[in-house]
Amino acid sequence: MATFLSILKIIGIVLLVALAVLLVLILLVLFVPIRYAVDARIDETDFGKEADKLKDNIYAKASFHWLLYLVRGSIEYPDDLNFKVKVLFFQVFPSKKRNKEESGNDLEDKKDIQTEMEDLGDLENKTDDQTKEEASEDKTSSDQGSTNDESMNNDRELNEAFEKNDYGDGADDEESKEDDFEDEEEDDKSFLDTLHNIFSILCDIVKIPQNVLKKIQCTISSIYAKINMIKNTLTNDIFKRAFEVTKKQVFRVLKMILPKKCKINLLVGMEDVAATADIFSAYGILYPLLVGKVYMQPDFERQVIGGNVYIRGRIRIFTIIWAAAVLYFNKDVKKTIRRFRKIMGS
Repeated sequence: MATFLSILKIIGIVLLVALAVLLVLILLVLFVPIRYAVDARIDETDFGKEADKLKDNIYAKASFHWLLYLVRGSIEYPDDLNFKVKVLFFQVFPSKKRNKEESGNDLEDKKDIQTEMEDLGDLENKTDDQTKEEASEDKTSSDQGSTNDESMNNDRELNEAFEKNDYGDGADDEESKEDDFEDEEEDDKSFLDTLHNIFSILCDIVKIPQNVLKKIQCTISSIYAKINMIKNTLTNDIFKRAFEVTKKQVFRVLKMILPKKCKINLLVGMEDVAATADIFSAYGILYPLLVGKVYMQPDFERQVIGGNVYIRGRIRIFTIIWAAAVLYFNKDVKKTIRRFRKIMGS
């Protein structure tokens, strides 16, 4: 009994440790933020003299890290355009095996293309020889067939002439009269059929505008009904409460995602002085929002661009999950979504 209790004790301790580790991991994922950074630099480039060097004068790097760089990832331009994720010192994405397989597949594809090109060349040579042989065979067979057809046609003409001489002209006259009578009846029927078809076409042409007007009336009435339903929904108290809750959560998430540190210094000069003035007039309108974050310097003499960008921010998973849960379990939001689905499906 003592051994059994000691085994249960060990199992319980292991389970508690596992649950504690799992709980700690969940709390770390939820509350430890993911920090991101963007660094970019554009060397001063004069488009009038150095337009081709603009790509060489641009450098940019976007990266993130989590839990004291335990998990990190980055992408750089122009040094390394592949997005890489590492855990400690091990590369997780993209895996090294995948890179090797892709390189091996590229070599195999090249070999397959070469072999296919060689096979196509051999097939073309074979088909040319076969076509020449078939053409010679077709000529001989066509000559023999033409001689046989001529002989058959001559035999048929002789038989028809012999039959006409045997039967005489009386039977031919009766058959011609019956054929003329049948032709007259067919002409009368065809004339009546054409008249009937013309009348039906005219009726269809007259009905087309009526059908179009009916469809237009139906669409206008359905659109008007949907507009009234949307208007009633927007003026309802349920929608107002749902809108306030959604707006609050969306602004909360956006405030969390937006960078905490942002410094952008730009030198801008356009070919047209008026265009440069328009850009800085828009910058002046947005200056209360961009103060302390974005600095712009005009150049009215050159067509030039340059500057640097420094952005730092963080994203907390718990904030996103909390906002999604609040919206999902809110009754007013559910009723509003169901209402709009009914309106769009009606």
